[in-house]
Amino acid sequence: MNVIFRRFGRAVMKRNQLPFFRIIRQTFAMLFPFALIGSFAQMIRYAFLSPEGLFYNIAYFDQWVPEWLMQGLQGIFTGISRVTFSLFGILVAYAAAKYTARIYHRDSQIAGATGIIVILLIAFRYNITSGGSAMDFNWRILGAQSLLISLLVGYGVGQIFHWLGAERNFQRTNHVIGVRERSLLAMRPLLASICTGILIALLLNVAWLGKIIHQSYNQMISVGQSDHNLLLTILGVTLITFFDWIGLGSVSYTAMALSGGAYAENLSYALKHGSAWNVPYPFFGGSLYNSFANFGGNGLILALVVAIIIASKKEGQHQMARWTLLPTLFNAGYGALIGLPVIMNPLYLLPILILPGVNLLIAAGAIAVHLIPPTPYPALMGTPGPLISFVASNGNWWSLIFTLALFAFDVWCFIPFVKVIDRYDEQLNDNDEEVD
Repeated sequence: MNVIFRRFGRAVMKRNQLPFFRIIRQTFAMLFPFALIGSFAQMIRYAFLSPEGLFYNIAYFDQWVPEWLMQGLQGIFTGISRVTFSLFGILVAYAAAKYTARIYHRDSQIAGATGIIVILLIAFRYNITSGGSAMDFNWRILGAQSLLISLLVGYGVGQIFHWLGAERNFQRTNHVIGVRERSLLAMRPLLASICTGILIALLLNVAWLGKIIHQSYNQMISVGQSDHNLLLTILGVTLITFFDWIGLGSVSYTAMALSGGAYAENLSYALKHGSAWNVPYPFFGGSLYNSFANFGGNGLILALVVAIIIASKKEGQHQMARWTLLPTLFNAGYGALIGLPVIMNPLYLLPILILPGVNLLIAAGAIAVHLIPPTPYPALMGTPGPLISFVASNGNWWSLIFTLALFAFDVWCFIPFVKVIDRYDEQLNDNDEEVD
């Protein structure tokens, strides 16, 4: 097994030497603080300030916190999370263009600014003919849910500066003449980037592209909620997790919405009989996923964070895991996706794709043999992932013990991959360009 992991690690190291993947690591390292702030704001908004939130109900905030204060706090933290994640793609395009140009010793600052302009041009809605002064954008293209697109745009702009830009020595100058010369040298790649961005927007019709991505993601969620076919549920969850891994997933609250006729029948039966046993649809996909395959977000991110804290010997990895532990515990795991990083990291692809399906199979088997009851009851937003089954089974202790054992199994499965990351961490960092 160790031989297999070593060979796998060497293969990934070869892949990580490619400029595009070096750019991904540098971009995510730069933008991690923004993703972390957005995750904390999202956690506070859902768990503490939402009427459906865990701590909102535990502390009875509605009874003693003034309404004007609660509305103000809701607005503040909603604003922080939405602004951070709705504009995250712009930051990604800037950083990716900057670090790509820097690899080839081109003007990184102007390349980064050009990346912002190009992603805005691609997201601009050209079919708006109103005479108003307001600009309209396809905000999905600019947000965190289109991270892959932003990375490709930034990398493409950086490559245009590589091909058409002039080499420079990065000496700092405040002289106006020097700045002017620097700007003029960037005109050719700047114009080429702008024209390319407009052409891509017109050819691909990004409004249509964004709609297709959004509908596809929602359709996978619908498949994951299937109440009649466990394999379809696993397929839907796997596809959702893969979309998250490539940077085309959602950054909203990760639990599946519990709705539909099957869910209503399960809940009605449980309320009528005072028990979760023998509900009509014991393998309802949404309930299974929320209770047993969503610890910290799609891909069991909380289990990965805990595995890093337990097994990693690298201080950098430990710092990232400690910073992201709290929001990930309450299912706001986007900071961990960026900081560890998980997105487009092949070392984590296998466990984050496979383990949720394995959890669903194990949980379905335990329900089938009546080891634990189904979980038809809703859980408050912000409930830690390993506790959702306990709440959703109306306080069944066997469900809690089973879920904690399942979570420990997930952590154990992640540990070998964490050790592979440790083994190659220094080599990866040594091969990266200096980041400023």
